[in-house]
Amino acid sequence: MHFSLKEESYVVIENGSWKIKAVIGVTDTNQLPSVLLQTEVGKIPEMEVEKHDPEMLQEDTGNPEQFTSDSPEKATPTKIVKEPKYICGSQLKEFKEQFKGNFVTSYPIKRGNIENMDELEALWRHILLKEFNIKRSRNECPVIVTVPSTWTKVQYEQIARIFFETFNSPGLYIANQALMALYGCGSLNGLVVDIGYGKTEITPILECSIQHHAIQTIPIGGQDFDEYFHSLLLSDPQFIEEYGETPDIDIARALKESADICEVLLDAGNLEDRPIRMEVEYHGRKFTVGPERFRVAEPIFDPMLVNKVGVLSLTEAIYLTISSCEPDKRNLLWENIVLTGGSSMMKGLKERIKTDLAPYLTFSDNTGEYQVKEAKFLKIPEYFTNLKDRQDLAGFLGASITAKLSFPDPKGFLNKVDYNDHGPSVVHTKSY
Repeated sequence: MHFSLKEESYVVIENGSWKIKAVIGVTDTNQLPSVLLQTEVGKIPEMEVEKHDPEMLQEDTGNPEQFTSDSPEKATPTKIVKEPKYICGSQLKEFKEQFKGNFVTSYPIKRGNIENMDELEALWRHILLKEFNIKRSRNECPVIVTVPSTWTKVQYEQIARIFFETFNSPGLYIANQALMALYGCGSLNGLVVDIGYGKTEITPILECSIQHHAIQTIPIGGQDFDEYFHSLLLSDPQFIEEYGETPDIDIARALKESADICEVLLDAGNLEDRPIRMEVEYHGRKFTVGPERFRVAEPIFDPMLVNKVGVLSLTEAIYLTISSCEPDKRNLLWENIVLTGGSSMMKGLKERIKTDLAPYLTFSDNTGEYQVKEAKFLKIPEYFTNLKDRQDLAGFLGASITAKLSFPDPKGFLNKVDYNDHGPSVVHTKSY
């Protein structure tokens, strides 16, 4: 197969429980995602549709019959079936406003794991066909898809089938999110702490090799921060009086994501010189928020606050992960920690983690001048001026760089010929 793939056609998709980030074109890797899509899908009752939408193949030819399974250049048509129609993006927002809570939606990725592949496919379809206006019949856009370590081989094969058979993609690269985050910070060795919406994943990587046996996953993330903060707000009589009604969880999320309101302290009980209450404005309402704003991230340091029995704290999990690696490699991990994920951006979080890790360093097996004195964190390099302060985009940046390096090399990714010759299982030979 002849490929004439161009950097401006490379697609990067980073999947998440709360949002999916995407961009088309990696000529300039110093760019923010052009698409931020809520990982939420609405469902309309069953209707007749074609599973792989072969009508897209008729755009130029008017004859879908010429595209058969023997044609590596085209997607395979399928029969008409009855199934739900999925909606997402701005259309979903309109439906939710129109039906005012009577319209049921779902999240295809929960706690970092796929709950519904059909719904996830609908989100990818929206990104490729609507946001990027890619035509299936002449798709020249290879895709790099980033996934967490917990996704299975079967799911990898499902992803390959969707992108090659449904979207007619010319190339596919499935990349590990932790590895991409490390690349985004310019390192080949390190410990990636990804605090996402549904979970926190701690992944050690040595010489680009993921140490799967040592990965720790904590079922606590931004979702738990929101729920915990919401419960704290509900227990504040002054806040309830000033707000005027019982707040929903959206206000807790909005306040958490505001740069200057919530903060992680070294000691949540010691406000130092910070004011006890802060005046804020939300949707035209003015009110004050008390010291609860300093306790938003406490569940990750004390899981019992959100009734997570038997769950390690973040610092315990980090220590266990590093201790599970070879003793002579542990210094590389202590000195190259990447803090990333959508819930990692709270002010003071990195400093709190660093302080709480300090006691564990005294347990080090290495003594003498080479003993690590403190945990050190990596950052996105300064020359990525648009991204250097966005550690949550480290994985997105790493994926963009990987696409730029891999897609020009025919052996650097899975192409349509590979897929047609060997089937979905070939994805395991070219996934990282």
